Amino acid sequence: MASRPDAVIVGGGIIGLAAAWTLARRGATVTLFERDPVPRGATWAAGGMLVPLGEAPDPGPFLSFGLAGLAAWPDWARTLEEAAERPVDFTRCGKLLVADDAEAAAALRRRFDWQDADGHDVRWLDRAGVERVAPALAPRWAHGLHLPDQARVDPRRTGRALTAAARSAGVELRFGEAVEQILRLDGRVGGVRTAHGATVAAGAVVVAAGAWSGGLSGLPRPLPVRPVRGQMLSLELDAPVVDGLVAGAGAYLIPRRGEDDRPLLVVGASMEEAGFTVATDDPTVDGLRRAAEALVPELREAPEHARWAGLRPGTPDDLPVLGVDPELDGLVYATGHHRNGILLAPVTAEAVAGLVAGEMLSEPWARAFAPTRFHGGR
Repeated sequence: MASRPDAVIVGGGIIGLAAAWTLARRGATVTLFERDPVPRGATWAAGGMLVPLGEAPDPGPFLSFGLAGLAAWPDWARTLEEAAERPVDFTRCGKLLVADDAEAAAALRRRFDWQDADGHDVRWLDRAGVERVAPALAPRWAHGLHLPDQARVDPRRTGRALTAAARSAGVELRFGEAVEQILRLDGRVGGVRTAHGATVAAGAVVVAAGAWSGGLSGLPRPLPVRPVRGQMLSLELDAPVVDGLVAGAGAYLIPRRGEDDRPLLVVGASMEEAGFTVATDDPTVDGLRRAAEALVPELREAPEHARWAGLRPGTPDDLPVLGVDPELDGLVYATGHHRNGILLAPVTAEAVAGLVAGEMLSEPWARAFAPTRFHGGR
């Protein structure tokens, strides 16, 4: 391992690990710092939905970036599984969004109309159609928007696979070491200083610290990335109750395999401005469970498996911060992915590798995701 790596990655979630692995595969020497001894941040807490059509409120740069992410996932997952010799459980399962009243149905219909007009694979369903896709849903869910090519992955298995693949590719993983400051040298980035006072020189520094990104000192300007808490739970099942992803009022459902390969159902997720408090509270999680039971009544009999919370990295416009800093050569941002870090990991990693090598981010993504957009472009 070189004493001065080509790149330092700040953050060991899916974005940081994916960027480190991609850079190493391109021949770069990489050191990654992660504040937690065992990473259990937003990636560990995530649902793992790969649903750009379910997340984008309208056409635009986010949707095009998300669709590129979804298109990249099948090959990326296969390559990652081969490199890590462990599964990530990528599944093309589709997503069903359902409504049980006129107002919610009208909102779904508006989404269907623009997505259908843009040529996406979307289906408008009446009650009979909803029942065909998800027979276990209660009869009240009479309208549905089906997105058949959307997918899911197990984020915890993916995080472990990326850790193994990055280590195998030669990345120096320094878990349990938080970066405190970005250093400058002769007008460009010089490296980082850790919270323990260690200094590591580097040719490039990638800020991928999720909700903690804005707390780094030495950045040329404030980085408005904040924590957005999400609480979730999982239920134990004897057999799967839905084949794909389902979302209705107050909850979404994600089929998943447990560590013992028994079927689980992940139920999520709240969105709360709670600072850096990572904890669950009974009223919120119990509310998620009630919403899940309203979708699938037989879940009333399902034992609870676990409950947890995580901190998504939010931004003022809910878009990622991705690009180079115009004032500090060698400083690259890859943060603020909010609810979509898992979806966007493959394309973000490729973009980061290109940016470190001096390539430009493609328009319109460069403008929409620019790190200077919150400061009048400066």
